[in-house]
Amino acid sequence: MRDLLLKYRECGAETRDDYLREVAHENGLPIACVQQLADHLGEREDFGALLEMCEQRGRAMQ
Repeated sequence: MRDLLLKYRECGAETRDDYLREVAHENGLPIACVQQLADHLGEREDFGALLEMCEQRGRAMQ
């Protein structure tokens, strides 16, 4: 968990919730959608599969 916290901070977020809000904002998605995906995928995918899925959904909404 400590490694993940450092990664969140490298991205400018203090917490995972801050990070998820930023991911939602960057992709034009509701925070609830991003939180649901993140909960389903797990913390280890916050910088991998979660970002890919959010980017895809964001593009689909445009």
